[in-house]
Amino acid sequence: MRSTRRLTLTAVSLLFTVVTACSDKSGVQWDDYAPGVQQRIDAMGAAKDCTGLQSEFDAADANNAATKARTGHNNAELMGYIDDLMRKVGCYG
Repeated sequence: MRSTRRLTLTAVSLLFTVVTACSDKSGVQWDDYAPGVQQRIDAMGAAKDCTGLQSEFDAADANNAATKARTGHNNAELMGYIDDLMRKVGCYG
């Protein structure tokens, strides 16, 4: 009985961890960026501000090494997020 309860608690805990980690399907670790970055990028997307989105993409590219040194990951996920948004709003033609 005790091992069944322990197994159930472990399974629930694991499920919660997976659901929480997957809540943002973009893969971007937003907590590693300044507050408001996602909202700013999303607002540019909503406004179809292709120039602003390209500037954000270029800034992420320019800061890639610094982000890697600070967080242990690069900006590839962030750049992919911006690129996907640019495609979605028609920035590429």
